[in-house]
Amino acid sequence: MLIDWLTLRHPLTLGLGQVLYDKIKAATGHMMHVSPHGEMLWTKQVIDWDEIRSDSVGIYWNMTGDGEQYYLNIGASPSSLENGGVNVFGSLDLAHCSAVLIKAASVALGAILPHWRDWDCRRMDVTANYDMGGASQVKQALRLLLGTDASRRKASSDNKGGDSVYYNSKSDLRSGKAYHKGAHLRYQMKKGNIVCTQEQIELGDRLIRLELKLGARFFRRLETDWREFTAENLIAEHNQFFSSLIGGGDVEVSDMGILLQELEKVCPTKGRALAAHRTWALIKTVGYTQTKESVPGSTFRLHCKYLRAAGLSSADLCAGNVIPFRRKSLILDQPVLSWDDIRRAA
Repeated sequence: MLIDWLTLRHPLTLGLGQVLYDKIKAATGHMMHVSPHGEMLWTKQVIDWDEIRSDSVGIYWNMTGDGEQYYLNIGASPSSLENGGVNVFGSLDLAHCSAVLIKAASVALGAILPHWRDWDCRRMDVTANYDMGGASQVKQALRLLLGTDASRRKASSDNKGGDSVYYNSKSDLRSGKAYHKGAHLRYQMKKGNIVCTQEQIELGDRLIRLELKLGARFFRRLETDWREFTAENLIAEHNQFFSSLIGGGDVEVSDMGILLQELEKVCPTKGRALAAHRTWALIKTVGYTQTKESVPGSTFRLHCKYLRAAGLSSADLCAGNVIPFRRKSLILDQPVLSWDDIRRAA
């Protein structure tokens, strides 16, 4: 798990230094986007901090106030800053993540900024990745999650291929998101925002990502000091939000990926591999004999040939008992924490 976004706020005072004070004060009404190396990327009219995506590369800063008290706000994904924009894995250590953010902001602003304990928090995204075995299983899980609602947690989709499900997306208290990390990495690569290896893309295809956003209202209501949050506290917040949607912390999907992958190795096309896999699914549902009678003879023989080449025996094909698909579960307290975790499970 990781802290995938932080927005911190500090009172704007002359204690920051006259040059920095004047520079920040001159930015009233605008948001600045700076690369991790300190290069100014763009300046825009002030936008809602909650609208900035946690996959945004670089650091953002602006100045806000009510005419009496002004604040310097800084925000970024600590994982993205540390890993060249690739925010798949990172840290739950609040002190470390805050220090990474403040160090990057210091480079962007050309100044030494106060210690992280002197800042207020206005937003924090807590994220976990789960290995579902493959892209098809991730999409199944997302379809199941789209049908899950709980009290004050309404599910919705972006209607762009079904790769994301949102919960209370406009809330400044708590909101959530579930999405396919492999598809997201490809999108970021296409936009030129990140550079990933082919292996990282393929491993990312196995991942469903659950993201909890704790917004400004959450921190205004907080009765304890946000600086005292431990990794265990953040995991508890994440699990509490998503357990009401998942129901006991367990979403099961059919694990079709392994056999399908083997079929793709022995079949001339992916289409034929998928067709042979459908025949295997039918055999498991109604049995060998009934499937043989319902599928054209030449097609059935060809599919059985492919299935044997993929590793099934004649006994597997002819078994009278109907063996269910192996299942893959999304269990909230069992996220993957590194690329090596996925490699070991692959």
